[in-house]
Amino acid sequence: MSSSVSVEDVKAQYIVDKDGKKTGVILDIKLFNALLQELEDLYDITEAERIIEKKGKKYTLEEVEQSLMKDPNNGTS
Repeated sequence: MSSSVSVEDVKAQYIVDKDGKKTGVILDIKLFNALLQELEDLYDITEAERIIEKKGKKYTLEEVEQSLMKDPNNGTS
């Protein structure tokens, strides 16, 4: 389950040093968890795309279904 986080949703408080330089941030825990989920989803998509590219040939759903119909034990031992 993924919830999209928009920039408008981000209400951050900044931690600053003695010179006023931002050194940290405080986020609502729900927002933090939503951001982590978004990051994980993006990573998963990127990793899947990388694997697909590496494998080379791409198969359509119809091709996979036809292959399984020809040999129902395909891919199982």
